[in-house]
Amino acid sequence: MKDTMLDKLQKFGLNLYEAKAYASLLKIGTSNAYKISKESGIPRARIYDVLESITKRGLAMVEESSENVKIYTPVPSKIFLEKIKKEWESDYEEVKSNLQDLEAEENKQDIYVFTVKGKENIVAYCRQLLNEADQYVIISMWNQMYELLLPELEECKERGCNVLGISHDIKNPIEGIEKHFNSKIHNMPENMHWFILSADGKKLLYGYSAEIDKDAFYTEDSSHIYLMEDYILHDMVINRLIENKGDKDRMTQMMQEFVRKIKK
Repeated sequence: MKDTMLDKLQKFGLNLYEAKAYASLLKIGTSNAYKISKESGIPRARIYDVLESITKRGLAMVEESSENVKIYTPVPSKIFLEKIKKEWESDYEEVKSNLQDLEAEENKQDIYVFTVKGKENIVAYCRQLLNEADQYVIISMWNQMYELLLPELEECKERGCNVLGISHDIKNPIEGIEKHFNSKIHNMPENMHWFILSADGKKLLYGYSAEIDKDAFYTEDSSHIYLMEDYILHDMVINRLIENKGDKDRMTQMMQEFVRKIKK
């Protein structure tokens, strides 16, 4: 019996002994307390309390045999999981509503920039911004970060959201994302990669790429967003000028085209 499965069962509200008892009962089928104790490793002094607990939770059924011995039968895993799923969805919707109400409360203190720490949190924030984007997203990022967010970027385009930006070390970026010439060299310490993600000109996340597992920064401040978007658009224009062999007469026209495209 794998500990990882027992750990996950405990996330559903069971303690370790309850998880072991239910898993063992599913494995051996209808049985008495002695056999369940032996299979699960739960001490015999505790097994009856544990079995009574999972019976009250609706994970097992109990009846007495003709010899006055209690016999336990597991509730099928499909029924247990469906019950857990419905309870989780109900709790999720309630908590979601409550938290959104808190966010919407007036008189909140303005926070211009806050730090997002850890790879999982950074990726989760990026995905949330992409899922919420309505009009456009502008990005500048390297290959590892791009691959993590590619499904959400593609989904953005499918629902009609403009996707623009600059990519570094990405062989075949999606339409709207331009390949930067010569895999841009920069002067950041240890040559670590960065990313910028702006959504609808309202929300911005930028910082170290998630795979580096360092900090990123989130803001809804219009000044930050303007500067970062302007940086990316400028980078795109310079990139095209170089591709066009320095045709500087096209510079102003291309900038105007970018602005019209993202704000149409």
